[in-house]
This record gives sequence, C-alpha cells and structure tokens, in this order.
Amino acid sequence: MGACHAVNDVTRASARQRRRRIRHSRWLGTVASALVMGAMVAPEAVIAQGGQLVQGGQLAAADPAVVALGRALDRRMTVWATDHRVVYVSHCRQTRGGCPERVASFARLIGDASERHHLDPFLLAAVAVRESGMDPTAHGSVGERGIVQLHPRGSGARVRYVRSEAYRRSCSRRPDACQAEVLEAGASLLSRSIDRCGGVREGLGAYNRGVCGPTGYADRVMSERQRLLRLAKTDARTVADID
Repeated sequence: MGACHAVNDVTRASARQRRRRIRHSRWLGTVASALVMGAMVAPEAVIAQGGQLVQGGQLAAADPAVVALGRALDRRMTVWATDHRVVYVSHCRQTRGGCPERVASFARLIGDASERHHLDPFLLAAVAVRESGMDPTAHGSVGERGIVQLHPRGSGARVRYVRSEAYRRSCSRRPDACQAEVLEAGASLLSRSIDRCGGVREGLGAYNRGVCGPTGYADRVMSERQRLLRLAKTDARTVADID
C-alpha cells in the first residue's frame, strides 16, 4: 500500500508540474500576442527618465516580457511627464538611482519569481500594484508587508523583510528594496493557490482571503493586468497616479 501511495503522490506532483508548465506557456503566449499587436518595446530602449530613454540599463539584455513589464511599470508609477521631465510617485524618489532603477529592479525580480513558479509576470505585477501600489514600505492592518503584502503569520512568517523593522529600514533606499524574498514567497503562494483552486480568479480569491472563489479583488487584479499590458504597448506619455 505504501508503494502505491508513493506512486500516486509522484503522479499527482508530475501532473501539477505539467499544468504549471502549460499555464506558463499560455500566459507567455497571451503576453507576446498582446505586445506584438501593439508597439513592442525594443530591449535597448527601456525606461523613460527626463524624456530620454535609458539605454544599456539593467533590462537591456532581459527577456522581452520583462522589458515590456519594466516599460509598463515605469508608466504606471509616473504621475505626469513632459518632453523634459518625468515625475514619479513619491515613494520611490529617494531610491539610489531614482525611480527608474527601482522599476527596473522590480521588473527583473517579478520576472524571475514568475518564471520559477510558472506565473504570468503581468499577473504577479498586477497583484503588487493592487496590494501596495508597488510601495515596499506599505503595511496592512494586521502587519502585512512588502509589495505583495505578505501576512506575518502566514506566507511572510519566515521572510526577513516582514519580520524585521531594522532590516526594512536598511533596505529602504536600495533599488530592489530587498523584495526578492517577498516576491518569491508571494509568487509561491499565488501559484499554489491557482493550482489548488483550479483557476486564476479562484486562486486570486484564495491569495486574498484564503478561500477559493472569484471575488471583487480578483476582478481588480485582472483589470490591473490588462492595464499593465496596455501600458506595455502604448505610446502614451502620461498616465494617472496609482489609485
């Protein structure tokens, strides 16, 4: 009997991995199709700063989806822009290298975590925007921390950034704000929730409230994902502040 259970466990694990790989390939296909239909951003022209495109930056050699995500997040965190100046949301202005460095770091970290957990990077980014406005210093009513708002007694219980105020202060001006471990834990939770619940909207419901099922939160995240995809391919110069 023990051998049968072991075989069944391996079979179920293999099936989960296959579903994740299929889901990831579908996400990438959707992202690629959406970007091809619009103006696909060139890898060497990544982040707008003061009306000039920064070339050869952190994202120059990145995966095209990550480059496109960086473009979208840059525009999402822009309050207003002219030919000579870009004004970003206040929470990233004191970062070493400024907001463009933070955007590039977050895009890369989101892309890496998404790939490891077979997620759409635009979905994970949408969760971060809705949870925190991409502000790593945001905190929730019961102590949630980080850009994906990890619960201190749940998925964030072993995450240093969630547990240590001194560590958070030391991270505050770093371009990545020490969010790698935060995104790793958040991506793992989201991926497992989608697998367990059998669908993206249902999994988002579980991510937010612990119970599978579509919710208003899931609708807001999916709307945000669509907005980020539009920003990745649009030539619009001015976008609204994070609401």
